[in-house]
Order: sequence, then structure tokens, then C-alpha cells
Amino acid sequence: MNFNWENWNFDTQSFNWLLALVCIIIGLLLSFKAWKRADKKRLVGFWEIFRIFILFLFCFTLFDPQRIEIVRSEIKPQILFLIDESMSMETIDINSTGQNLNSRIEFARSIIKHSLVKELEANATVIKQFFSSSKGKTRTNLHDPIQNSLSELKNLRALVMITDGDENFGPPAAQLANRLRNSSVPAFTIFTGSNQALPDLELERSWAPSFTLKEEKLIVGWRIKNSFPDTKESVLILSANDKVVKSIPIKIKGSERKSGNLSWLPPMEGNYRMELKIKNIKGESFSQNNHKKFKLRVDRKILKVLIIESYPRWEYRFLKNALQRDPGVEVKSLLFHPEMPNAKGENYIPAFPSEKKDLIKFDVVFLGDVGLSKQEMNRDHCTHLNDLITNHAGGLVFLPGRRGRQLSLTESPLGKLLPVVYDQGNPQGLGTINPAQFELTDRGMKHWLTQLRGTGEPNRDFWNKLPGFHWAAMVEKSKPGAEVLATHSNFSSKWGKMPILVIRHHGAGKVLFLGSDAAWRWRKGVEDKYHYRFWSQIVRWMAHGRYQAQQSGIRLLSDPEIPNEGDEVFLRCIVMDQAGFPLEDGQIEATAMHPNGVTEKLDFTLDPESTGIFLSSIFAESPGPLTIQVNELSENRKIRTQLSVIAQNPEKKGRSIVTTSLTGLSKSTSGQARSHSQWTEIIEGLNATILPKEITKIYRLRTSFTWGIFLFALLVIYWTGRKLFGMV
Repeated sequence: MNFNWENWNFDTQSFNWLLALVCIIIGLLLSFKAWKRADKKRLVGFWEIFRIFILFLFCFTLFDPQRIEIVRSEIKPQILFLIDESMSMETIDINSTGQNLNSRIEFARSIIKHSLVKELEANATVIKQFFSSSKGKTRTNLHDPIQNSLSELKNLRALVMITDGDENFGPPAAQLANRLRNSSVPAFTIFTGSNQALPDLELERSWAPSFTLKEEKLIVGWRIKNSFPDTKESVLILSANDKVVKSIPIKIKGSERKSGNLSWLPPMEGNYRMELKIKNIKGESFSQNNHKKFKLRVDRKILKVLIIESYPRWEYRFLKNALQRDPGVEVKSLLFHPEMPNAKGENYIPAFPSEKKDLIKFDVVFLGDVGLSKQEMNRDHCTHLNDLITNHAGGLVFLPGRRGRQLSLTESPLGKLLPVVYDQGNPQGLGTINPAQFELTDRGMKHWLTQLRGTGEPNRDFWNKLPGFHWAAMVEKSKPGAEVLATHSNFSSKWGKMPILVIRHHGAGKVLFLGSDAAWRWRKGVEDKYHYRFWSQIVRWMAHGRYQAQQSGIRLLSDPEIPNEGDEVFLRCIVMDQAGFPLEDGQIEATAMHPNGVTEKLDFTLDPESTGIFLSSIFAESPGPLTIQVNELSENRKIRTQLSVIAQNPEKKGRSIVTTSLTGLSKSTSGQARSHSQWTEIIEGLNATILPKEITKIYRLRTSFTWGIFLFALLVIYWTGRKLFGMV
């Protein structure tokens, strides 16, 4: 240890001087009288001088003498440089030389090699650490390196972060502000990169199903970002097996995003290699982010549809005719005829399926103008329908009619499936003399169920040209979670425009509500073109989920169908026994092989709310094919499927720096945050302030135990001597 001694300090205020002077004068007078009473003996005089000396020491203590000791540690303080080496740091957007641009990571390396940083080593121990995340350079985790440094470095004096500020993995670094303050460690930040994103068109995301049914359109969602300051035009191209099958022009305003859907009808079943890409434009900084690839499987399935109706109204007749002519659909009908026996004949069933196994066979059920009564539906029927949709991924279409019978279903198990709230005061619906139109919402204009138009014909104009309807079911509003695709063009409730076409996901299945019974009128002038296309699309959209992975007596459904890296995938395995009934109990063995070769055992548990359904989940840890094998031992059911896990790379090149979080962290810890052009200010400031710690120690005489004992000993000697000398 190296000690620096400074002079003694005293409390020399006037009161202390006055008090000391009075005490000494009184002491001198008393000592003189005592010496005189002892006939001026020399020994007594000497002893009284000793008393004056003790009094002087007490008066000296009255001035609070204190000694200040400066202790300077010989151990150098530690300065930690954390250098971000994630993928975004490879962006080339720093002009530090005035000539060529450098990447952010190159600039960061030049900082830690600079002479200014080397000068810090004269007074401190400089530690340099590169970091990204446990996921590699595709993520940035700034929290863990800071937390680890606070735990491992016992003499840490300052923290310098060289990064573009893009945190996208782990807890935010701002959570460590209190711990940094408590440790007296200021955080300094040097931002490497530009405040403006590099000019580029990027296909940020695309999403599409892993398979479609024959005659079902493939719908590919997309989102494109324009980092140019001005509007740019390009072409979005969809290719199948390296052949262009669809292309549309796109126009995106500067510094904005645009999203939409692209539809294509695969010509035949089989496996397709699909690619969605943006045509390169002049001035782009990157071209490798202009395309996304995925795989598609097209299967031919015969979909089973059940139509339940009371009277054979026109909507029922034309709907049944349209589906019967569809080669991919097998139709059964149940016509109650409340005043007559149920209809019989070809493709009719005599009664509602009494066994759950008979109902589960149907992929989609159309529920017309029927309700709860002895001649129509009962609560058990509603319960089985609810189970078909919720647990077995079926589809249910509500088609209300002028009798208003569906309002009685609101108090049944089907009530929670309804995507709308009926107006109970108007069960007969709303009739108008003049025809009303389907008015598409923003969501409706983009949804593929409404894509009935011809080539080049705007979707909004197309729906306005369709023959209108004169009757609609009265609805107050849509329910939470429902998507309104179209509203009544002429009528509004207190909640806004009255919904007329609404869809909703419920459990594993889907629900659709069509509040008009005049879709058959769309045949006017064009025969079956739009009417057939509409119902064909609805049936395939609703049945899609049932055929993700299917073998004899067993289905395996995943949600999401195509997971992103890091998603939790929920699995639903539906198992039937040899008789076709839902399996009451069973023994499931399942494994999953991740793309990195790791095998994981899956635990499936029986759904407590439904028989024959087993539930599990798995995390999509890495991108690539995730293979899942499920074996049901008691019934010898097996199924194998493969999910395509999409890679997620939030560390994208060309983005602007992110300053908000780390700037706040630096300020809250008494540090600083500077751009790459001002980085020398931080280093020079550290050179001026980071010195070995000095500890100031103050020793007060009046609080010293030794000094007190010394004074007490003098008093003992004095009073003992007085007795020996006969002074008392």
C-alpha cells in the first residue's frame, strides 16, 4: 500500500479559543493558590505544573485535532470493452477515413487497437471481450455479458460497449441499470453505424401452408420493406419448380412496409419447390434478402360435407347442387321438413348421426335455418357438432334463414361457436325492397375466400357488380376473435356496419357465418362460375386443417402449421379405434427429431374434455425439417409428419442503429453514449478520470481510545501524587 500523509487539521473557531483560554487561566490561578498554600514548596510547584500540562492536553483535544490519511491502491482498476460481433455488425456503412466505407465490426476492431485505448493501460487493466449470443451471430444478447462481467470482475471501474444497439435475444440490458449504479460502474456506449438504413428492398417475411388440397388455392402472404427514401416499384414473382406461375407489380412508398397475399391454384397434386422473390432494382444494397423458398404438397382428398336444413329453400338447393358437381366433394343432406318426415333419397341421411364416430367422418357441416326443437336439433346434436369443430378440426357454416330458427342455438353448446351476436328482437331478419350488396372490409379484400374476380378485375368493383340480396339476418356485432370479411351495404347497428360475412377460428376448427340467403343469385348471367367457386373455396379452406397429416384412424395436427424458429408448436393427435370410435384410452409413444439431429421424446396426454384426442407440444429449436413420429400401441396406429421450421434472423444487415435503450442505460449509470464519429470523447474522458481508487481515512484524536486512556492515566498519576505529597 502507498500512503500519502497530510497535515493535521484543527477546529479553530473562536468559541474553542475562548473556552480553552478561560480553562487555562482558571487552572493557573488554582495551581498558584495550591502552591502558595504549600509554602511554595518546589515539589508541589512541579506537580502543579504537571496539572497545567494535563489541562493543556484537554484543551488541545477541545480543538478536535484530526489526521487525514490518503490510501491509494496499487491494484489497477479494470475497464471492460464489450465488442458486438453479431451479423448486423457486418453492415458496411461507416466512413471513418473519408474515402472507403468500413463495416461496423472493422471499425469496432480499429477502436480497441487505437493508441488512445493503449494509453488507458497505464492506469487501468483493459479487458476486451467479443460477444453475440448463445444462438451464435444471428442474435445479440447484451444483458448476459454485462451481468457476467459484474459477477466475475471484482475491480471493474467502467464498461464500454461498442455496438449498433440492436438487442434481440435475452432480457434487455436496461434491467441491469440498478446493479451497475450500486456497483459504481458507469456504462459508456459507442454506437457503430448510420442513423439511416441502407437503401434496399427486402422481402421481410412470407408465410404459406405446407400443403393444400386439390382445387384449393395456395395463398402466400408477404411483407416487403422499402428502405429507400423514395417510392420504389418492382415485381413480386411466385415460382413453382423453377417456373414462374404468378407475378404482380408492387409499389411501396419510401421508408414504409407493405403486406398482402398472392394466390395460385396448383394444376395437379404432388410436391412443389416454391419460391417467392422480388425482382432486383437499381441501387439496392443487398440482393440476397429478396427471396424466400418453401415446399408445398398438394393432395387429392374427397371431402365429406353434411348439409342440414329445414325447408328446401333456393339457397339450399343451389348449394347442394354446386357441391355435388364438385369432383372433390362428397355431399350428404339432412332435410328435416318439420311438418313432414325427414327427406329421403339419394345422398340423404334419415336422421342426425347418433354416434359420434359417424359425425366425425364429415369435414364440413352446413347448418341452415334450423334450431332446437323435437322435429329438428337437440342439445346432444349441438354438443357433438361442437366437439367436431373444437377438437377434430372440422368446419361449420352458419346459414340463417327467414324463420329465424338459429337464434335458439345461442343457448346451446353451439352458441359459443357463433362468430356473431344475433339481434334477439328481430328473429325474422331484415328485408329490403331494393337489393343490398356485400361491402368488403379491408380484411375481406385481402382474404382468399373472397377472391372470385376474373383476371385484372378489382376485387372491390367485382363484389359491387354481383347481384344483390333482399334479406339478411339481423346481427348486432361480431364476437371477439372473429374476422369480418363483408358488411351490409345499407344497414348499421349501434356497433357500426352490420356484419354479413364473418369467419372465426375455434379450437382446432373453423367457423363461417353468411347472413344472406341469396348467394345463388350470383349465377345470374354467368351460371355457376362465381357461385361454385365461392362454395368450393369455403369447403377446402375449412377442411384444410384436418389433412395436415393423416393415416388410417389417426390424424396429427400442428399449430402453427409452419413454425418459426423458437416457436412453441402445439400438437393434437386424434386417434380412432378399430370400430371407428374415438379412442377412450391409449398408449402413445412419440419422438421428434430436430434439424440438428437431436432426438426428443414427446409426452402426449389425453385431452380431459374430449375422448380420442391426445395433446403435446414441442419447441422448434432450430431451422429445417422437424420430423415427428407418433405410435399408438393399443390400436397399432402410426403416423409420421415433417414440419418445416423457418429460420429467424433478426440480425439483418443494413438496418439503422438503435440508440434509445443503451442511451438511457448510459445516462442512468453516469456514463455517456456517443456516435462512432465522437468515440474519442469517451476514451479521452476515461483517460482523465479513471485512476487507481483513493481512500480517505480521518483519525480524530477525541475519538481515539488510546488518547483517552493516556489522559486518564495522567489524571491517575496526578491525583496519586497529590496524596503521596500530602496535598489532600
